[in-house]
Amino acid sequence: MKRSEQLKKLSWEHHDALKFARRIKKGMNNGTTPERIARYVIFIVEALLQPHFKLEEESLIKRLSSAQAQDIVVTQVIADHREFNRLVAAIKDGEGDLGRLLESFIDLLKSHVKWEEQRFFPYCERVLSDTDLDQIRVELDQGHLPDEVTWDEPFWA
Repeated sequence: MKRSEQLKKLSWEHHDALKFARRIKKGMNNGTTPERIARYVIFIVEALLQPHFKLEEESLIKRLSSAQAQDIVVTQVIADHREFNRLVAAIKDGEGDLGRLLESFIDLLKSHVKWEEQRFFPYCERVLSDTDLDQIRVELDQGHLPDEVTWDEPFWA
């Protein structure tokens, strides 16, 4: 899918998010304990996903009109961000079956990336002005996260 130059860095971060989902799934399939995987999930969320969500909300969503921000395309993004926070809190607190929580996290991550790439970003590219998109690019350049983080316990290898 063709992405505007202004939003490409967010798409790159989505590619990384799908890589994290594959690593989590691989760990679950190779017998890695859910507790070990959960530590990785919490690390990834805190180091990369929460800052990514903040960039989306503060750089993209804040520039939408109140009517545009009420579109289902946008409200779903915000709902997903809240659901990630709820899931991670449950993982941290040990609420429920950890394996199922991790599966839910993987499913949400994949569906969220798909939603944003197929629906949310095209919507923003359509309704935001070139001036807004150019300013967003500046903010994304300043807030873009590294594509690789160091994790000392690679369970997916």
